[in-house]
Amino acid sequence: MTSKSSLIVFAILMFIAIVHAEVFDITKFGAKPDAEISKALSDAWAAACSAQQPGQLVIPNGRFLLNAIEFKGPCKAPIEVKIDGTVIGPEDPITIPQGSQWITFSYVTGLTVTGSGTLDGVGGAMSWPTDDPTTTVEKGSPLQYNLNFNFLKDSSISGITSKDSKNYHANLLSCTNVTFDNFHAVAPKASPNTVGIHIVWSKSITIKNSVIETGDDCIQTGDGCENVSIEGVKCGPGRGISVGGLGRNKNEKPVKGVFVKNCSFTSTENGVWIKTWPHSHRGDVSDIHFEDLTMDKVDNPIIIQQDYCPHIECKKSEPSEVKIHDVFIKNVKGTSNSPEVVKLRCSSSNNGCENVQISDINLTYDGNAGPTIQECQNVKPVYAGELVPQGCAAA
Repeated sequence: MTSKSSLIVFAILMFIAIVHAEVFDITKFGAKPDAEISKALSDAWAAACSAQQPGQLVIPNGRFLLNAIEFKGPCKAPIEVKIDGTVIGPEDPITIPQGSQWITFSYVTGLTVTGSGTLDGVGGAMSWPTDDPTTTVEKGSPLQYNLNFNFLKDSSISGITSKDSKNYHANLLSCTNVTFDNFHAVAPKASPNTVGIHIVWSKSITIKNSVIETGDDCIQTGDGCENVSIEGVKCGPGRGISVGGLGRNKNEKPVKGVFVKNCSFTSTENGVWIKTWPHSHRGDVSDIHFEDLTMDKVDNPIIIQQDYCPHIECKKSEPSEVKIHDVFIKNVKGTSNSPEVVKLRCSSSNNGCENVQISDINLTYDGNAGPTIQECQNVKPVYAGELVPQGCAAA
């Protein structure tokens, strides 16, 4: 039997298993609309996770309140969590136990999260930083992710909406073979740290056909990631799709194989973005592909920023020691809010940028306000195809 045939047979068997799965509806475990459901959810998960056959945990249509929950494995069989209702978190982040996230899935293989429901983290004045010194944030209260995925394998998340997270919408740590499909993350443009999907120490991650509208990076790939595929994502508002920031901490693992393809960016701060800290520890970023992208009024459509310094303690006088190499940028078109549509601000150290290839670029200054340019520092890009604007030589 061929590999393709085996995958088809496996998919059919999984479909049959799900169709005949035992259903664990949280209302059968005591959950009631407009009431707190953490105990009912915990009990339903315990029953589903211990079942010998595939199960389906259901949060039905309706409005439910949730303080915090951890769905922890390993489980004896694959589980589908179907969310069709609206689940609402506590407004005050102190309500969630210290060290916990709002909704966590840990050590599960074969998890499927589906449905048309919404997870509302109720981010706002009590969680997002303000100038008011009496807020819980200024008192040092930790801010929680809407969704936290730890050590997942062979799993998928599709259909659901994450709304107004206090911090990241979805955080992946040490996950393998996880897919986001038709995932929607939404928060106001001014909301801080509301990254759509943050990925670290993970491999074989796919994000496709999704819409991310936040106040921070739509998708952020941190250290230790390998083979991350991002395709068909609509990003904006937000700060773009990024690799990094890298180099701030010791012993960061390399990033290898990030593929961003057929994505669109609307009114974002950045389009595709590689960022490393100055005065950094050593690191390595390679095999990065940005291809078939559309920019609509983006501040920085293409940017490599090796002097990324969001905090005042950065030492910009010292170069980044993160090596960026084998970067391929192809077929990027659209409009920019600034004339510098390509910014390659590479480190002056020996570990700067190598083998950056750019082809078929057509980026114009919005409103025809003037010509566009490419900016290059400490890098000699390899150009091909039609270029608007023309390429630049190393500074």
